[in-house]
Amino acid sequence: MASTQRFTLASLIAVLLSLVVWTGIYGRIGDVAIRFDKDLLYLYLCGAEYGGQASHDQQDKLVEHLVAASAHEHYVYRAKMRAAYCDNYPYTSLSMYFAGQVQRSLGMTDPAKDFAEFLFVSLRWGMVLSGALLGGLCLLIAFWAARGPLVLPLFGAIALAALFYLAVPPPDISWSLYQQTPAPPAPIVSLHRTFGLGLYTWINPTGAFSPFSVFPRSLCAMLAFAAYALRWSGRGGLAYWAPIAVSFVHQSEAPILLGVMIACDVVHQPKALLRPACFVPIVVTVALTALRERMFSIMGFSWVTAAIVLAVLIGLIVLAFTVPRIRSAVTSTWSLIDRLRVRWFAGLSLPASDTIVIVVGWVAVVILCYVVSRHDYVYRVGYLWSELFPRYIGLFQLPVFAGLIYAVWPWVLAKRPTATREALAVLSCLMFVIAIIEWKGPWTPTADIVAKSRTYEQEVLQQRYTPEEASFSKIETPWYYLMLRHAYLGGKGLDQYFSKS
Repeated sequence: MASTQRFTLASLIAVLLSLVVWTGIYGRIGDVAIRFDKDLLYLYLCGAEYGGQASHDQQDKLVEHLVAASAHEHYVYRAKMRAAYCDNYPYTSLSMYFAGQVQRSLGMTDPAKDFAEFLFVSLRWGMVLSGALLGGLCLLIAFWAARGPLVLPLFGAIALAALFYLAVPPPDISWSLYQQTPAPPAPIVSLHRTFGLGLYTWINPTGAFSPFSVFPRSLCAMLAFAAYALRWSGRGGLAYWAPIAVSFVHQSEAPILLGVMIACDVVHQPKALLRPACFVPIVVTVALTALRERMFSIMGFSWVTAAIVLAVLIGLIVLAFTVPRIRSAVTSTWSLIDRLRVRWFAGLSLPASDTIVIVVGWVAVVILCYVVSRHDYVYRVGYLWSELFPRYIGLFQLPVFAGLIYAVWPWVLAKRPTATREALAVLSCLMFVIAIIEWKGPWTPTADIVAKSRTYEQEVLQQRYTPEEASFSKIETPWYYLMLRHAYLGGKGLDQYFSKS
C-alpha cells in the first residue's frame, strides 16, 4: 500500500510539473509567434470557411490575381497549395473562428468597429486556449496511464526535451535538402550531413516542430506522446484511436503516426493487430486519410500511378495466396522472418522495441528523402522531402526520449538501487527551475500588440501589389489579412489590392 501511495505522489508531482513547464514554454512561444502572419491568418481563414463566414472562392481568386500580375511561380505554387489544403487543420482553424464568434456574442470586440483588434484577439486566444487544452489533456492521459516504472521515463522525456529546447540553439532545417548555390559558401547537401542534421534535430526540433510549440503539428506530437504512454501501459487498442484525433489536428501527421504504430506492433506483437480493439481504429484512420488527405495530389503525384502501384501490390498478394508454390515460399520466408523477429525483439520491453522501430524508421525516412530529393521537382524538395524527416522527429521526440530512458534504467538501477528516487528529485528541481524562468518574465501586453495590429491594417489598406524580392511573410500576409477582412466587412479586398491604380 505504501508503494502505491509513493507511486501516486510521484505521478502527481510529475504531471503537475510537466503541465506547468509545458504550458509555460507553450505560452512563451505563443507570446512571440502569434502575430499577423501568413500561416496563422491562413489557418483562421480556413476556419472562417468551415463556419460559412468566408467563401473558398477568395483563395481561388488569389491564384488568378497572382497569375494576372505575373507573380513569381513560387508564390503561385504556394497559393495553390494552400487553397487545396484548407481542410487539413480543422481543430486549430475552427478554434480561432469560434473564439471570434464568442467575442462577438459577448460584445467583447466588434469587427465592424475595430477589425484589427477583433482579428488578433480571436487569433491569439483561439489558438492558445485550444492548444493548451489539448496539450494538457495529452499530459494528463499519459501520466494517468503510466504505471510504476513508466512514470520516470515519461517525466524525464518532458524534462530533457524542455531543457534542450531552451538551452540548445535550433538547427537550420529550412529547405535542408535543396542544394543552394554557390556551394561553398552554401553547405554541400550530402547523406552524412543530412544524418548529422537529423541527429541535431532530435535534440531540438525547432519551434516549427517541437512538441512545446503552438502549431498544429506540435499538438500532434503531444497526441503521439499520449498514444505511446497508452501503448506501454497495456492499452494498445485505446492508443490506436490517437491517429484519428491527429487527423483532425493535422491530417498529414495521421498516416505517419499510424504507420509507425503498426510497424511497432508488427515487430513486437503482430497478433495484436488482429484484435478488434486495434483493427477497428486502424480501418477508421485509413478511411479518414483516404477521404481527406490531399498532399499526394497537391505535390503533383498522379493518383493514376498510385492506383496502378496499389493494384500491382494487391495482385501480387492474391497471386501469393492462390499459387501453391508461391504460397509455400512466402510462408517459409515469413517463418524465417518471424524467428528472427522473436530472437531479436521478444526479449525486449515494449518501450525499447518501439524506440528501435521509430529510430530505424527515421533512418529509412532520411535515406528516402535524400535519395528522392536528388532528382525531384524543386518545390517538392523544399515542401515535402526537406520537411518530412524533421516532421517525423518532432512527432516522435518525446516517445523516443522516454523509450531510451526506460531501456537503460534497469542497468542504472542495478548499479544504484536508489537511482529512481534520486532521478525524480533531480528532474523535479530542474522542472521547477524551468517553470520559474518561463513564467516569471514579462509577457507582451495585449494592448501593445493590438496597437501594432491597427497600424498594420492601415498599411495594408494603403498597399498595392508590386512584385518584389522579400520574405514570404511580408509578401503573403496582406493577402490573407484582406481575405479575412473581406469575409467579415465586405469591400473590394483583393481586387483593390491587385488593381494597378
